[in-house]
Amino acid sequence: MDRAEQLLDAHVAHELRQLQGDNFTALVASEVDYALAAAATLTLDQVMHRDQVKAVAVKYVATFRLPGAIPEIATDIATLVRHSPANDVALGTLVSRPRIEELVSVIAEMRSVRIGILRGIADSSSLQAGVGGLVRGVATGAIGSGRRWISRVPGATAGSALAGMVAGQASRAPGVARVGEAVDGLVSPVVEGVDQRSREFSERAARMLLGYLSDNAAVAVTDDEFRQAALEIWDTLATSPVRVFMDAVTDDQLVDLFVAAYQAWLDLRTSDYLPALVEAGVDVFFDTYRDFTLDKLLEEFGLGAADLVEEALRFAPPVIEAMLETGLLEELIRRRLASFYLSDEGRALING
Repeated sequence: MDRAEQLLDAHVAHELRQLQGDNFTALVASEVDYALAAAATLTLDQVMHRDQVKAVAVKYVATFRLPGAIPEIATDIATLVRHSPANDVALGTLVSRPRIEELVSVIAEMRSVRIGILRGIADSSSLQAGVGGLVRGVATGAIGSGRRWISRVPGATAGSALAGMVAGQASRAPGVARVGEAVDGLVSPVVEGVDQRSREFSERAARMLLGYLSDNAAVAVTDDEFRQAALEIWDTLATSPVRVFMDAVTDDQLVDLFVAAYQAWLDLRTSDYLPALVEAGVDVFFDTYRDFTLDKLLEEFGLGAADLVEEALRFAPPVIEAMLETGLLEELIRRRLASFYLSDEGRALING
């Protein structure tokens, strides 16, 4: 074994010792301090370009091919969570009332949004037609009921009843009966014609009714009344365990919900809207933090030296231990170092 190979073995052994026990803890702390010191000399704009970030973000949010098993995995997780003992916790312990008060206050102040929603509902042609049909149905139903009531009177018809009222007769004289039969012949087609003409009138009345209701619902309830009502509903629900809401749907309904939501998400991904949102978000991020040094940027997001060391010591040791046991760690280190030690240049320098 020549000197180059001996030095390679010694170097590999040294690196392996550095990655174990207390040596690794000291190494992590030292490397984190060094990295943060270097980060203090570099700004976000120096090390990263916004167009590169946009390309990566759009790729993984909007164009990255998603595995077909995602809906199945997501619904399995949702079903498991739905039956978890964790659902015995009361809803009010998950979100504090002050947070709900803030949310309700924001919604209460969005009066223009409420008016817009109600106005949009009132302007729905299908809803207008539905309400118009209901109004027309009630009216024609009343007429039909009246005619059926008259028909149950022996020898009576709608026309004869009308003629009787006009003539002021308590009993049907032969002459009145003939007039009644003639009037009855006129009443039936008139009723049918009224039904046809009432369609347009009913739908027009429905538009006016819905417009009135939407306008008055939007202005009749004040922000304080809306806020009070919403908080009363929350106070009622806050004592209920989450399980009550989970049990409101079956497992099959939950699966259907997730599949439908996932399909809607896929449609959103293929639109131009989502990439536009992502790119706008990246622009805002860079406009805000472009001049921040990297260490200050980490601090802005709540990450300091202690956090980085903690996470490194949390995840790295088990991985290193597994790689040591299988020999993969030594193989990895040796392969990287051997590229120098066993090269012609390295041997020439070491062996003289």
